[in-house]
Amino acid sequence: MSLTLIALAAAAATHSVQIDHGGKPVDATYSARAEFRTRTIGARTPNRTDAQRCQWTATILVDRALSHGPALSRTVSSDKQFTGSEHGACTPGRQSGERNLARHEGEIRAHLVAVAQADHAPLLAELDAVRNLASN
Repeated sequence: MSLTLIALAAAAATHSVQIDHGGKPVDATYSARAEFRTRTIGARTPNRTDAQRCQWTATILVDRALSHGPALSRTVSSDKQFTGSEHGACTPGRQSGERNLARHEGEIRAHLVAVAQADHAPLLAELDAVRNLASN
């Protein structure tokens, strides 16, 4: 049974940058969130030790929001994943992925900063395209 949950990482990771576009400052805030998928594997049979495991995968999504409105706000990355497993079946409310993801907080923050740096040029290009459309 697969269960998909959308949840924030243990400590909501955000990173803000200010870029200059046409002499005006634009504030961009990058936020990391995790999408969890869980799956129970193994069998539970009577009169035997429980052989079930809860496998989880957390995909880290990085969302960009701009200070001047919802335009150009979008998900800019979803390429970082963490996986793990725990003894027992995956059940609602167990939150095995959320608990274990807290150990990777430093890696998530480093990924967030790297995505923000890599998004600098595409963001400027998108802002230029919007300005060109507005001036026509």
